[in-house]
Amino acid sequence: MRSIDTEDERIASLLVADDAELPFEGSRDLEVRLRDGRRFVLTVHTLEALEERLGGAPSFVATRVVVVRRMSDGALMHAVRSALDQGIERFGTLQPLIEE
Repeated sequence: MRSIDTEDERIASLLVADDAELPFEGSRDLEVRLRDGRRFVLTVHTLEALEERLGGAPSFVATRVVVVRRMSDGALMHAVRSALDQGIERFGTLQPLIEE
């Protein structure tokens, strides 16, 4: 996991699961920790990854789909901010609290 500097007052931390040892298949999991203590995981897909999953099928249906044009830190931050603006609960999966 690596961290992205967010410069967003709502976000405590943003971690990207991008293990260099695993092949890149067009999607990444993000862990978003909010300043209010909640923690969400969002799966972000590229357009190419969705096209590949679609294959020859006439449609692709999925819940909580977040799409970026390319997998860059700027695009990931834009996606997270957009999800926050629209209600992150619609796009991410709430995680249990971390007991430290």
